[in-house]
Amino acid sequence: MPSFQFRTKTLFLFLIFLWTTSCGPKSRTEQPVTKVDNTKDSLAKISKPKVEDPITVIQPEKKDNKLSVPQKRPIKKIAIAPEVKKEQPKETVVEPVRQVVKEPVTETPPPKLKEEPVETPPVKVKEPEKVQPAKVDSSLASKPKAKPKGKPFYFKVVRKEDGKEISGSLQLQEAIGASQYQLVKSGEIVYLEQPRNKRGAYNIVALLPGYRQSSLIFGYNNPPIETGPNNEEIITLTLDKAKAGDFIDFNNVHFLKNTSIMRPVSKNELDELAVLLKENSKYKIKIYGYCNGTQARESYTMGTSTDFFALDPKGNKKETISSKELSLARAETVKAYLVQQGIDAKRIGTKGEGGKVPLYLEGGTLGQYNDRVEVEFVKN
Repeated sequence: MPSFQFRTKTLFLFLIFLWTTSCGPKSRTEQPVTKVDNTKDSLAKISKPKVEDPITVIQPEKKDNKLSVPQKRPIKKIAIAPEVKKEQPKETVVEPVRQVVKEPVTETPPPKLKEEPVETPPVKVKEPEKVQPAKVDSSLASKPKAKPKGKPFYFKVVRKEDGKEISGSLQLQEAIGASQYQLVKSGEIVYLEQPRNKRGAYNIVALLPGYRQSSLIFGYNNPPIETGPNNEEIITLTLDKAKAGDFIDFNNVHFLKNTSIMRPVSKNELDELAVLLKENSKYKIKIYGYCNGTQARESYTMGTSTDFFALDPKGNKKETISSKELSLARAETVKAYLVQQGIDAKRIGTKGEGGKVPLYLEGGTLGQYNDRVEVEFVKN
């Protein structure tokens, strides 16, 4: 019996020893875990060991004041074995820095670089927008290909004394003394169709300021006397200087209806007369004015206006005057223009003939050409 009791006692002691050795350290570690989950005061107790101070360095405490969420992270670090705690802060600090740096560098620039090359192709597409061949110029270029009807003629007017060529307007008629004519310019190529008369000829008349009237009949199908570089037939007229007693009609000096104001087309011919009077200082002329009809009419005269080729409501004078008074006002208008060009007024005389000497029927289609002026060379 005593041996049995001894054995039971030793077995009991052995079991107590085993229980103390196996369960003792676990009870120590479990206590801080349960305390951390229940109360915050346990954190202060756990942070007391001196070994943990260099790891925390009070920095987590500052962060804990600002943010409530990061408080759990230092708690988990404390639960880990002390040997591993030194490696964990290094990893946690480095990882957020790498993530922040990589995001702005890698994500933002590549999309911009990919968008830029996409903008270039639309620029290339604009090049085919050039539609130059479809311009209207191509149609205009085709027009010169169609030659005018008829044959080309070149009317050359020269002075008898020195053979110098003169430019001016000529009257082209199909019959001598015809009431209708076509105005053509000397020094230019003119295309003419076959005349309708039986003779097949034209009559060309030159009435240039300062020269005697000259005319010439030429056949349309006759062999040319002289040919130009473009196969045009050259028709030459020779003019003599006007002498005392010679009358010259102005082909292009015309007036607005029932006025003494000239049309703009009159300027060129009057300028030629002014040049002739400047070159020959001995010339004296007399200007005769004419009207279409002999009745009195409401007319506009120059008045205070200085514009010879356009109506001026403020400067022109409106009045009812006779045909003779209107014809004299027209002669005075031509004189005033020549004086403005530098011709002495003493060398120019004027006279109004009214409607007594018409060239065409008053009510006909050419009656407007009865409103005209003629120049007589009084002395040379």
